This record gives sequence, structure tokens and C-alpha cells, in this order.
Amino acid sequence: MNIKPISYMKANAAKLHDELGFEPMHITQNGHESLVVQTAEAYQMQQEKYALMDLLIDRETNISLGKVNDLDEFLLSV
Repeated sequence: MNIKPISYMKANAAKLHDELGFEPMHITQNGHESLVVQTAEAYQMQQEKYALMDLLIDRETNISLGKVNDLDEFLLSV
């Protein structure tokens, strides 16, 4: 885990994007974790993963509740 004090983030702000890549940086203030910093690209990828997981969970819920359609019905509605 990449842990740095907030003073490091302030002193190296210009190069943080290149340093981070897809690994988040945990920022501490007064010895306690305060922030987690990540690149915009890493954040977007994380959001896409969450969206996919939500779709999968919703699909599993619908299947367990019997809310399904025949493939033929689906194809006719497209």
C-alpha cells in the first residue's frame, strides 16, 4: 500500500499523476489516514467496475425473483 504524509502530496503535486498510475495513494495527516488519491483514469475504471457489478447483482436478483424473459421474446423486442 502506498502511504505518504500530506506534505509529500503538497511537495510533489505536479508529478503525482505519473507516480500513481492505477495504484491509489493513501495520504496521512497528523499520523492518521485522511485521503485516498488516485488518477482520473483509475477512478473511471473503478466506476465502470462498480457499474458492471451492479448490473450483475441486479441480474442475479431478477433471476432469483423469476423476472426473466424467453430469448425469443427478447429478440422480438429488440
